[in-house]
Amino acid sequence: MQADEALEILQRISPADAILIGFKRPELMIIRRLTVAPPCVRPSVNMGSLMRSEDDLTYSYQQIVKNSNLLKLQVEKGAN
Repeated sequence: MQADEALEILQRISPADAILIGFKRPELMIIRRLTVAPPCVRPSVNMGSLMRSEDDLTYSYQQIVKNSNLLKLQVEKGAN
């Protein structure tokens, strides 16, 4: 199932049914836009005098981009 199909199904859930399943707006479970914080908000962390490390948020962004690219590649190859 593609994300747009899931979004369409979630948007058809009535407000009363949404409350029964524990959500106010179930369509918000699909992320359509991801705001990326600028590097000045998520600066590198110094680990001693010579080593630097990125913060957890930067690593999370990298994982999202990596997984999105892998998913796009698989979809282009015709995988389910």
